[in-house]
Amino acid sequence: MITMGCEDNIPRDRPTFNNSSITSSSATTEEEEETEEETDETVVEMTRPDGAIVIQPGSCACNKAGEAISVGNCKEYCSSVSNPPDPDTFYFDVQVTTAISETYLQDVAGFCSTQTGIDPEDETASCYIEVKDQNGNTLDPIGFQPAAGKTKFSIPVSNLGKDTTYRLSIVEANTGARSTSTQLRMDEDIIVDNIGGPLALMPVNQYACMFRSGEFDQNTGELFVTAVNRFHFYFTSESRPEPLLPSSLPSVNCYDMQTYGNTPINSPLLEETTNSFTVWNKNDPRFYQLDGSEELRVHELIKQELELQGQTVQENIVLFETFQWPSGINDGDESIGSDSEASTPTTITSEVGFYMTPFLDTSNYKAYCPTRYHYESSNPLFKAMKEIVAVDTEGLYAAKQDNVCDFILIKESLLKQIWFYIEGGQHIQPTEQTVAGKKVQFYWPADTNSPYIKKSHQRVYTLKAATEISCGDNSNTSSGSNDGSGNRTNFPTHDKRIACIPKLVN
Repeated sequence: MITMGCEDNIPRDRPTFNNSSITSSSATTEEEEETEEETDETVVEMTRPDGAIVIQPGSCACNKAGEAISVGNCKEYCSSVSNPPDPDTFYFDVQVTTAISETYLQDVAGFCSTQTGIDPEDETASCYIEVKDQNGNTLDPIGFQPAAGKTKFSIPVSNLGKDTTYRLSIVEANTGARSTSTQLRMDEDIIVDNIGGPLALMPVNQYACMFRSGEFDQNTGELFVTAVNRFHFYFTSESRPEPLLPSSLPSVNCYDMQTYGNTPINSPLLEETTNSFTVWNKNDPRFYQLDGSEELRVHELIKQELELQGQTVQENIVLFETFQWPSGINDGDESIGSDSEASTPTTITSEVGFYMTPFLDTSNYKAYCPTRYHYESSNPLFKAMKEIVAVDTEGLYAAKQDNVCDFILIKESLLKQIWFYIEGGQHIQPTEQTVAGKKVQFYWPADTNSPYIKKSHQRVYTLKAATEISCGDNSNTSSGSNDGSGNRTNFPTHDKRIACIPKLVN
């Protein structure tokens, strides 16, 4: 059930854009031969600034019927377009920097036209749209004659093929100065994200049940208790467990009997902790296989975004997995609470939501969970995840109570405040460099103020890897990992994290 690990070397340089970082390109002119008549006229070389026209994100290609034909959230935009000039038209917006707006050029039209009295008489400025395919080949240019004062433009793209990613730029013919570039990919079967925005989230709640084991008195029907243990379970707001049957109380109770009496209730539950951690909401439509596909829609959208970047994706993307975990007690078994013997109640495993498989940095083979730092990098997969994931993520860990088969789940931001390993009789806080190969433990319930002093009400828990989560026949074991391309491997996480989950504050 649990999978782990995903790998990639993450670029450390965050891309930045600086409006003032503009260079100029100039056309070289041959020196004019001296004539018999001397002149005081000076030839001014035609210049144009590079990168001063910035093509904005959100461009769309639409057909004559007002349907989106390019990858991206273009359905609403294309439906609003009236009387497109060509059967297949590409629409885009631009902004200009001060290198244009505060000079004689003024706008895109000025950039693409000759300025009387300034540009040389023997050179005429003009622009075209440069088109390069995903292999870097330059195709036939597309004509471009912008009108004065305009920032919204359209060009015909009927001659461009489907299922190919193109990079388009505005280029001035004489100087070679160019705008920033934008990408266009027209697919036969474009997947439109009708939901839009980041994936929906779901908080997960924790509670406990007290299990009693022993023998029933054949005469009185009372349970002679020999042991009592606490076990933890997890649920979401829509799947709150039902109250147990009164007949189950001799063996197990999941609420505070001293406060609420002998009639079982399900709110509040014993030691109920709301928002223990967060997962992705399983009810988000993008976590379903839609339109007959064998892939989750979220994986199709990420794959499509990768292709838009010009990446070749031959295998299916697998980043998200269903998160299944024990959520409560099944007391429908007639043997539970019977007067013949004390039997062990069975547990119910539920689908809590979705988690992301951890990533693996192949430079040091340490696992990590992506954040905005990664989404802003040049890594194609993280760039493809930026809009649909959007949130920082953190690790999720599983830990087992010493001498009791009780597992709890704990998020990274809390764990790293209380974890330790024992060495030389001392509590030592692990680091990224020392955690691997250590028996990492913590005291629970958590006490972040004095995490290394065990109180009488606390129990010792030890971190377990995904393949170690097992109690008899109830096994939550599977292995796997992801690399930066979404492919699965089997390399274990160095710190035993079992998943990546959304990281939320308060």
